[in-house]
Amino acid sequence: MMPRGLLLLAALLLPAAPALAADGNAGTDGIDLIRLLAPPPAAGSPAALADLQAVLATQASRTPAEDEAAKADAERSVFRLTDTLGPGLSPATLPRTAAFFKRVAELDKASAKEAKSWWRHPRPSEVSDKVHPLSMGKPGDWSYPSGHATFGYTAAILLANMLPEKRVAIFDRAALYAHHRVVMGAHFPSDVEAGRIAGTVIAAELLRDPLWHADFVAAQDELRKSLALKPTAAPQVAADRHGAGRS
Repeated sequence: MMPRGLLLLAALLLPAAPALAADGNAGTDGIDLIRLLAPPPAAGSPAALADLQAVLATQASRTPAEDEAAKADAERSVFRLTDTLGPGLSPATLPRTAAFFKRVAELDKASAKEAKSWWRHPRPSEVSDKVHPLSMGKPGDWSYPSGHATFGYTAAILLANMLPEKRVAIFDRAALYAHHRVVMGAHFPSDVEAGRIAGTVIAAELLRDPLWHADFVAAQDELRKSLALKPTAAPQVAADRHGAGRS
């Protein structure tokens, strides 16, 4: 089996895919997670048993404070990741940022849902009655990859490119956001790892897609102004990609 790091590198080196719609509501033909992710651990395999043991160990050691933090992070919002960056960061004060990341969340959710429906990997509580999740998932909402982890890492990479001075805090917060899915008993560690890879691939695609560039810059400018940071250049995109920027 190809190591996950090499799998991710191969994914990022694939030829440019069709453009993603800037409204975030189009199909996800350009981000085929089924083709990019390794399959989840097979039922009864040593990897699957280790996955379950990790969930049970986390369940046994979690504290009431961790329970509450994990429940709060069930919200799929970029503002769960910005709580360590400074006060006053909210949808009301950052409407362009909120709108941009709402579209990102919709795209992530659609991409992860397609992959989940393909693999139909059961949730931890469906694998073992020893797992007591802090909330029950919706019927038919499968486990692999974690949609929350996918969004957390997509959002973190985009935020880190908007706010490179805050990269360490952003990625630390994203890792905790993703780990809270295991604390919740909603996901296995392999689901979260797959979400990390999926989020990285999706973020890389968005950063190089000119159809998302203007909204990225608007959110970046708004965020940096709110945090009293100096303006900085946004990541460059290929001017001729998908025909954009051609005279």
